[in-house]
Amino acid sequence: MLDTGQRRAFDEQGFVRIPKAFAGPEAAAMEDRVWEILEERSGARRHDPSTWRGDRPSHLQSFRTNAVFRAIYGEATLGAIDDLLGAGAWPQPKHSGQFLISFPQPGREWTVPSSPWHTDFSFAEVQGDRLGGLLIFAFIADVPARGGGTPVVVGGHRLVRAFVESRPEQVKLEMKVSRRNFLDSDPWLRALAARTDTGNRIERFMEREHEIDGVPVRVAELTGEAGDVIVAHPWLLHVLAPNCGDRLRMGMAQRIRGR
Repeated sequence: MLDTGQRRAFDEQGFVRIPKAFAGPEAAAMEDRVWEILEERSGARRHDPSTWRGDRPSHLQSFRTNAVFRAIYGEATLGAIDDLLGAGAWPQPKHSGQFLISFPQPGREWTVPSSPWHTDFSFAEVQGDRLGGLLIFAFIADVPARGGGTPVVVGGHRLVRAFVESRPEQVKLEMKVSRRNFLDSDPWLRALAARTDTGNRIERFMEREHEIDGVPVRVAELTGEAGDVIVAHPWLLHVLAPNCGDRLRMGMAQRIRGR
């Protein structure tokens, strides 16, 4: 169940954190299993960073049905989803989601990424106050700042809603076209997504709050501790980020669609 403060955070920010949604031993068992999978697939060994090659390991989909990851969808996570979508108004997921795993990139300087800022749901999938779905981010291990956590635009879902309400024809367009039009609708958004943007992007987009049509926005990283779950609005604007920390970024993401 979400309390009043958590529901306000979801409505205003576009996401809410459920601390310790699953227990420490459950998270540790998931982490152990991920390392077993990585060693089996790529030879990456937990205590030997010299074997951590590449950026994001791929072809892990077949492991997402492993029973150890089911603990992500315990009472706390299910309760939050029920509060937002309605009990019985969404199908139970058939697997635990997509792995969010990235190896550290030594020597790489972290900055606010410029591309590809996107939403995982189309602009047609939310009507009025009815949510068409949710995004679930689960933390299998601690993810500190600059450690590969997903950057998001806090409050950006409110901008999408205003954009769609003022330009309803956008919902009929191809998803990538409507998102591009949205990012072009304001200079701050346009600069955020511009690969040619220079200067201190951390200061501009993260440390200074900006207001667009009365909505305060800024970029924040989705960081957390093992066992945390973040439940996000389907129009949460987000992007991939490099792991500039010293540990493996390890989590899972899931799209939950309402019936």
